[in-house]
Amino acid sequence: MRFFGTTARRVVFAILVTALIPLVAALLISRALIARVSDTAFQPEFGSRIEQAQGVYADLVKVTKQGLKWEAQAIAGAEPLRRAAASGEKAAIDAELGRVFQAHPALVELRVERCAGALVGQRRRPVDVERERTLEVKRLLGGVSAEAPDCDAEGQGEALVVVAVLGAPRARFDELESLQAFVQAYKQLERAHREGRLQATYINAAAVLLAGTLLLAVGAGVLVVRPVTRRIGTLLAATRPVAEGDLSVRVGLAGNDEVAELGRAFDRMLEELGKSRARVEFLRRVSEWQAVARRLAHEIKNPLTPIQLSVEECHRRYRGDDAAYKRILQTTYEVVEEEVGTLRRLVGEFSSFARLPRAELAPSDLAEFLAEQREHFAAEGPDEGEESGKKSRVPGAKIDLDFELPRGPMPAAIDREMLHRVLGNVIQNAAQALRDDPKRRGGQGKVRVFAEAEAERYVICVDDDGPGIPAEMRDAVFDPYVTTKRDGTGLGLSIVKKIIVDHGGSIEAEASPLGGARIKISIPRPDTPEGRAAIEHRAEAAPPSSARRSRA
Repeated sequence: MRFFGTTARRVVFAILVTALIPLVAALLISRALIARVSDTAFQPEFGSRIEQAQGVYADLVKVTKQGLKWEAQAIAGAEPLRRAAASGEKAAIDAELGRVFQAHPALVELRVERCAGALVGQRRRPVDVERERTLEVKRLLGGVSAEAPDCDAEGQGEALVVVAVLGAPRARFDELESLQAFVQAYKQLERAHREGRLQATYINAAAVLLAGTLLLAVGAGVLVVRPVTRRIGTLLAATRPVAEGDLSVRVGLAGNDEVAELGRAFDRMLEELGKSRARVEFLRRVSEWQAVARRLAHEIKNPLTPIQLSVEECHRRYRGDDAAYKRILQTTYEVVEEEVGTLRRLVGEFSSFARLPRAELAPSDLAEFLAEQREHFAAEGPDEGEESGKKSRVPGAKIDLDFELPRGPMPAAIDREMLHRVLGNVIQNAAQALRDDPKRRGGQGKVRVFAEAEAERYVICVDDDGPGIPAEMRDAVFDPYVTTKRDGTGLGLSIVKKIIVDHGGSIEAEASPLGGARIKISIPRPDTPEGRAAIEHRAEAAPPSSARRSRA
C-alpha cells in the first residue's frame, strides 16, 4: 500500500489549507501594518528633528566642557595659589588647595606639580562614577593662557603646572551617547528603507515562516492521518477474503474512534453473516435429509406389515409335534416381531423428522414457559418403587432433574409447543447418556436446566454429569444420523437444532461444570435484529396453524 493513499492526501491537504489560510492572512495584514508604520516612521521631518535634538545635546555637552576648562583656567590664574606654591611650604600649599576645593565644588582632584614631574601639592575627593564624569585640564600656574603648558620646551622643567580634574553630571553625557546610538540606528533603518531592505527582510522572514508552517502542517497531518489510514487499510485488506467467501476474517481494531467502531461493526457483521450462512446451510441440509427420511420411511414401512403377517401366519398354522422346529419357529417369530417393532419406531422417527413443521413464533414469557416445563416434567410421576430419582422416558435411566428459574420476566418470541419438544429431546438425550455411562449403575444421574438473560439474547443451558460429548464431535453432534447412543437414530438433536434455528437462535455443545455435557441454547430477544428477522421470516414462511397441526 502506498504511504499516502487518497484519504491520507485529502486529510493532509485539509490540514495544510487550514494552517495556511490564517498564516497568509496574518502575513498580508502584517505587511500592510509594516508598510504603514515604515512610511510613517521614516518621514524626512522625523529625521531632521532627531538631528536637531542631537545637535542640542552636543552643544550642551560642549558648553559643559568649555565651562569646566574656564573654571580650571580661573583656578590656575589665582595669585594666592601661585604664591603658596612658589613659597614651597607644604602647609601653605595644602591650605590654599583646601580653600580652592571649597570655592569650586566641581573639583574632583587638584594637583600642583612641576613640568619635570615632581608633585608640589595635591588634594582630591572620591568620585561617584554612577553620577559624574570627569575632565582633566592642565594649565600653567599663574598663567593666562587657555592652552595646556608645553612642558617639553627648553627651560620649562621647573615651571609649575595646575592639573584640575573636574566632574560634571553624567546624565548629560549618557543621554548624548544614547541619542547618538539611536540616531545611527535610525539612519541605518532609513537607509535600508530607501534601499528596499525592509521589504526583502520581510519577504525572507515570511518565506521562512511559510516553509516552516508547511513542514509542520504536513508532519502533523501525517501523524494524525497515518494511524487512521493504517486501520482503514487493514479494514480494506480484510474485505478481499470476505469477497471471496471467507467469513472467518476479523480485523480486531482497537480504539474509541469511528474507525475502530467501524471495525467492530465489520467484525459483528461477519460474525452474523457466518451464523446466517451456517443457518442457511444447515436448513438446506435438513431439507435434503428430510427428503431422504421421507423416502426411507416410505420404502421401509410398506414391507413391514406383510413380513409381520407372514411370520405370524407361519407361527399360527404350525400344528406339528417337532419341539425343536417349534422352538425355532417361536424364536424366529419373536425376533421378527421385535425387529419389526424397532423398524416401525425408526420409521416413525423418520416420518416425524420428515414432517417437522416450522416454528410459529408468538410473543411469550420465556421465564413463565420454563416454570410450566418444570411442572410438566415433574408431573410425569415418580419412578414407583425407586426413591433415588425421578422416572425418565428412557428405559433404565433415573435422573434427578432440577430447574433453576430466572427472576423476573423474559419476553421473547417463541413457539411454546416446539420449544417444549426441544427441552424434551435434550433431557431425553442426557438421560440416554447417563444410562449408557459404564461408570454408573442403574443410570442414576443429575440433569440441571437453568436460564439467564444476556445483552441481546436469552441462554438456556441443560447440564448433566454423564460422560460428556467428545470435543471432536461437538460440532457434528447436531447433524442428522450422528449419534453416540446404542439405540439412537441421530435425529433428536437435529430436530432440536432445526427448531432453534427457526427461532433465530443457535445451539452449541460444551463441557458442563457438572462434569458431563452442556447443551447451550441461545434465543434472541425480540427487539434485536436477529429476533425481528426471525419473527418476520417465520411470519412469511409459516403455514396456517391448522395445516401445521395436521402435519404434526
